[in-house]
Amino acid sequence: MKKLLLLAAIALLPCLAMAQTETAADAQTTVKAPAEEYCIISTHKGIFERTICIDVDRGQGPEVDKRLRDNSGREMRFNNLADALNYMAQEGWLYINTIKTSNGDDPDYLMRRLVQANKPDELKGR
Repeated sequence: MKKLLLLAAIALLPCLAMAQTETAADAQTTVKAPAEEYCIISTHKGIFERTICIDVDRGQGPEVDKRLRDNSGREMRFNNLADALNYMAQEGWLYINTIKTSNGDDPDYLMRRLVQANKPDELKGR
């Protein structure tokens, strides 16, 4: 008899347990923690040019055009590296480190910024 009661109690235990569920209203009010986005900036300029342009690599792959462009699609030009880094700082990017290349070219610059984790479309548009 004791074995039968124990078996019945064990069989009813999963029915009596309540799992935690998140409703749609709870999901909308949940605050997402910010995530970080990283990029690598490299500079280049033409032979007879005094201004520089920067390439921003966000890890999209080799087939993506990485040149920094303004809203009208023209390549952005800067007076010097400090001007380019100031522009990136205005856009929310923080300088992390300088990456020296082995082939002796100009160094690259690693930067990061905080982005909202619940806004994935912001990353796709770049």
